[in-house]
Amino acid sequence: MNTLMITKLINKDWQLYKLYIAGYIALGCIAAILMTMPSYTVFYIGVVWLITILIGASAHIILSTTISEIKESQFSFLMGLPIKPIDYTISKLIGGLGIYLVCWLPIVAVLIGLILTSKLPDGMVPIALILCLEILVAAAILLCVSILSSSLPVSIIVMVILNVFFNLFMFYVAGLNEIGPFIEQPDIAFNSTVFTIIAAEIGVIALVVSVTLYIKSRKACFL
Repeated sequence: MNTLMITKLINKDWQLYKLYIAGYIALGCIAAILMTMPSYTVFYIGVVWLITILIGASAHIILSTTISEIKESQFSFLMGLPIKPIDYTISKLIGGLGIYLVCWLPIVAVLIGLILTSKLPDGMVPIALILCLEILVAAAILLCVSILSSSLPVSIIVMVILNVFFNLFMFYVAGLNEIGPFIEQPDIAFNSTVFTIIAAEIGVIALVVSVTLYIKSRKACFL
């Protein structure tokens, strides 16, 4: 494994998208602030805005750092570098998820902080964390699909499916007896169901990344 070249490839992607990340963070924080306003309409706008920013940022970063390189014929340059296909895959997995986490983490931290310090019920924290993690799971799946398929149409289809699933997942989680009734409560209710869902989400991320690394490690070419 060529650690030096992997680091340089990750840094290359970071330099290209760091300004976009700053913009997404700013917009996400504004959306979180809107959620604290004493108006249901403004709160709803903030929720939709926040979800849109988190999903849109993941799609932009992931599709640009994977599919765009193929469409822009950058593979001829990459194949001239002293790296193996698995090195390139590792750089994309670490770079894609890492760059997105730089965007995801501050927005989620601000959201949780505002819930705890504003008039919003603290009981929102578990479901907010679960839903934000679900968006991170979707980002990991989209990244792995993009790396494995190298196809824009396939990636877009998967992205649409993931977005539909997120909406269904959101209503499902809110309807659980162990979560739904506690959302508007003044105290945070972390229970076994919440921890199980969070553990499952983290497990899915680890699984898709591991499978992607395994499949790519058995290939001798970049595509």
